[in-house]
Amino acid sequence: MIESKIFSKETDKSVIEVAEIIRKKAEDFGFIVRYDTDMTKEFKDHRVDVRDEFEYHTIMLCIPEKAYNSVNMNNKRAAIIMPKQVSIFRDKNKTIVSTLVIGSEFLEKILPNDEKIRESLPASCMKVVKLIEEI
Repeated sequence: MIESKIFSKETDKSVIEVAEIIRKKAEDFGFIVRYDTDMTKEFKDHRVDVRDEFEYHTIMLCIPEKAYNSVNMNNKRAAIIMPKQVSIFRDKNKTIVSTLVIGSEFLEKILPNDEKIRESLPASCMKVVKLIEEI
């Protein structure tokens, strides 16, 4: 059984390098890149006073056909199958790459009559973990 957690990996690569690797490798894991956002720029665009050294990037990964079929099967899934978000944050001399793993036990609590999602969603989350591990 896969547990819910935040998976993180540290690297010496820059935020931009990590984002580029994820974009290039996404298809190898069956994903498309839905969004690729420089959150530092996004915050500044909304008039947030951002520290000069602040670097934060997010990439949203999705398997469109799987997502469509999942929501079509049970529309309550729409709230939880959101694209898998990968956060890339620069902290001093290292970059931290993170994603949320949604586990089977959590899914059993919120969708008790939906056994299929308890296998499918955690498996997709683990694909993202494997992608991050390759960075």
